[in-house]
Amino acid sequence: MLMETVKAKTKIYDQVVEKVKKMIASGELPQGSALPAERQLIEDLNVSRSSLREGFRILEMMGFIESIPGKGRFVRKSRGEGSQSGRVPLQDEAILELVEARLVLEPAIAVEAAKHASPSDLTRIRRILTKTGKDVESLEHRAQCDYDFHLVLAESTHNFIFVNIVKMTFNLIMATHERIYTLLDDKEIFLREHEEVYDAIVVRDLERVARLMKAHVQRVYKTLQNGIALEEVYGEES
Repeated sequence: MLMETVKAKTKIYDQVVEKVKKMIASGELPQGSALPAERQLIEDLNVSRSSLREGFRILEMMGFIESIPGKGRFVRKSRGEGSQSGRVPLQDEAILELVEARLVLEPAIAVEAAKHASPSDLTRIRRILTKTGKDVESLEHRAQCDYDFHLVLAESTHNFIFVNIVKMTFNLIMATHERIYTLLDDKEIFLREHEEVYDAIVVRDLERVARLMKAHVQRVYKTLQNGIALEEVYGEES
């Protein structure tokens, strides 16, 4: 049998996701290879078609697989395949690609928030910052407050497109939040950076807002890069 049967749990599709991720990590499903047919996976995993497809949707969102019209679903190829960077796990590469996109999007969203934020919007942002400071040691708390901060910034633009963009990007972040926030481990730093962005928004300093948000996302990107690189080094030494 291709895979051991998935045990029934509340969220069956989560089990599908974990099984396929393990197969990719082990090399059973190499980068660029086609996923087995749906019928075969349904039988091997003992899941419904709807649970399987929901698992596929999440795997695609997380950057593990891609759908090619007329051909099927494939394990995604690393951008650096064949080079030194090709050793970066697909999940980590997807995280880095997401932050690269945020480098473009987040400064623009913050500037629009500075232009359009109402007094009630500013109050909501301030409340999130206060809440964040109550438990920066908790990974779950930091992840949720990070999401809340960037979502309220997007909502403060009063542009539904920005709101949907942030929700989409943070869906991936929250799906892999344990991995991301363990690598970051920045605790007070991200809170201080958020507070600086807020202060600039309050005084409508658009140039400073853009600069601070760009620096914030750049630091996150570099921290993640360094954390992933260190894990590769330790992995080679072990």
